[in-house]
Amino acid sequence: MPFLRLTPSLWLTIGLGVLMILLGAFQSVTETALEYSRDAISEGQLWRFITAHFIHYGPYHLAMNLGALMLCGWILFQEVSLKHYGLLILVCLIGVSTGLYGFSPELDYYAGLSGALHGLLVAGVLITLRQTPWMNSLALAVVVFKIVQEQLPGYDTSHSLLPVPVAVDSHLYGALTGLAWGLGVLGRSFRARSPSE
Repeated sequence: MPFLRLTPSLWLTIGLGVLMILLGAFQSVTETALEYSRDAISEGQLWRFITAHFIHYGPYHLAMNLGALMLCGWILFQEVSLKHYGLLILVCLIGVSTGLYGFSPELDYYAGLSGALHGLLVAGVLITLRQTPWMNSLALAVVVFKIVQEQLPGYDTSHSLLPVPVAVDSHLYGALTGLAWGLGVLGRSFRARSPSE
């Protein structure tokens, strides 16, 4: 694989990054209109299930998620079809928001891409597992360890550079969504290679 090839999937990654930067430039407007808000969603503002992930609580939050998105899209999804990659992103966004809405009733507000990024990372390392099995297995183990730690009682969700606590449940829901997607792809790949009976 070339070091950097501007494939359709990589262009999608770049486009989403530009969108995040533009929304961040108008944070005073976009935050209240687009963030995950339990009350607003309950009143029918369902677009927030998607839009919440592209706005951020400050420049550091944006820079951190933007960098992770660029690396994830370049390393794991550069050669994946645009349809497959775009659908995976959409599924991760909806999976995180659905998890928050259904299983984290104490969370009233949320913004940021980190939950969906956990989903992309898990799905990506599973999908490319056969290419670099040891490296991918290690990456998966690190993600699992991180998420387990975040779910332990007493875990400190504060962050010195963020104005809000880290919504660790979003990481869990994103990772579970990515796990389901990645296992589904592996299962289909395995069935396709199996000799017909």
